[in-house]
Amino acid sequence: MQITDQKEINYGVQIKLQRQEQKANINLYYSEKRGLSKVIGAPDGSALKPELELLLYGETEESTEPGMHLWHAWIGSDECGKGDFFGPLIVSAFYCTRAQVPALTQMGVQDSKKISDPHILQIARKIYLNFPGQAASLILNPLKYNELISRFKQQGQNLNDLLAWGHEKVVSELMEKELPAEGILIDQFSKAQKAKLRLTRKYPSAKIIERTGAERDLGVAAASILSRYQFLESRILLNKRYQMTFPLGASPPVIKAGQLFVQKYGSKRLVEVAKVHFKTSQHLGYTPESS
Repeated sequence: MQITDQKEINYGVQIKLQRQEQKANINLYYSEKRGLSKVIGAPDGSALKPELELLLYGETEESTEPGMHLWHAWIGSDECGKGDFFGPLIVSAFYCTRAQVPALTQMGVQDSKKISDPHILQIARKIYLNFPGQAASLILNPLKYNELISRFKQQGQNLNDLLAWGHEKVVSELMEKELPAEGILIDQFSKAQKAKLRLTRKYPSAKIIERTGAERDLGVAAASILSRYQFLESRILLNKRYQMTFPLGASPPVIKAGQLFVQKYGSKRLVEVAKVHFKTSQHLGYTPESS
């Protein structure tokens, strides 16, 4: 394998590789939030791709199906809602076996970010129906979320510590069922891999991988769909309860919706619908003293 070209790209560098007729790219990015990110670009079926994954990601348990391990049974874990001002934080885990991969694929299971919300609802219901007892979700509605994040911050911790705690909760719920999982795969959300650290302390003999882009694994993809499903269902209830439509994210429309909520219910009640540690709260006149 030879390097044929190297050039700077936005926030990183791209390296072009070739072996005979096989070609591939490696994009390396760096940010303070996520640290070093490595993205491999290669055609489907490329012989270079698994070699580059092994080289870059450093895992000895590699395969071309989930792409990250050779386990026959494992637990995948992912979260939803951490970047949304309104609504809950959801963390889900799913126990997956190699034998179930064809059924999950046929259902349309993939990274939830690639699926429309109506299809998320359909696929999630099929997962619950066809794989009973294999899923666990932690639903932190705004009131509980705000209570917990405040407690974590008082201990000098942050959102990533709360997320790690959440992943530990849902994975442990499945582990306690004594399902024959050979490993645990978590979609990485912090450079420090805090979820892996918490789970390693609890299950020192377990094989645990925490990696960015883990949603391409069907176990993690199923967990991401279940988290998104629970998030959407919670928001439907929130909209009905307060007779409002709460936008996603933390954009200008979110501020407008927040202003409308404050007009109707007062800033003290933002804790019921929003993650009040977001800077968005400051635009709405919310302070901890007002709650």
